[in-house]
Amino acid sequence: MVTPVHAPPPAAMVPMTAVFAIRPSSAGGAGGSVSVTLSGGTAHYHLVVTGLRPGSTHAIHDHLGSCAAAGSSNHLTVLAVPTASPAGVITVDTSVRAVDAGSGRIVIVYATANATVISGCADL
Repeated sequence: MVTPVHAPPPAAMVPMTAVFAIRPSSAGGAGGSVSVTLSGGTAHYHLVVTGLRPGSTHAIHDHLGSCAAAGSSNHLTVLAVPTASPAGVITVDTSVRAVDAGSGRIVIVYATANATVISGCADL
């Protein structure tokens, strides 16, 4: 009689997190960080944007490209359009499909709710 061989159960996926700096595009621009945690089929973005005018509203987008050429990068999605706290800080938690995250992506913080002038950018 042949004894069946069972493969061990697959190892649990351990979430992987990487942190990227948001660098001001010019003097007085937005700074901060983007933490990206990959877990299963999801990429969770935790953004902390600093150096903003209290009460100001900013579009935050996910693009394909690099911060060096952010003005000509390809728009992927709007991540948020939040308003800065009295301390001039925005915190955003959002998710995208894991296949839509990774190398070659950038997060752009615009100077206003209109996506025209770039205030800060992070190369992911």
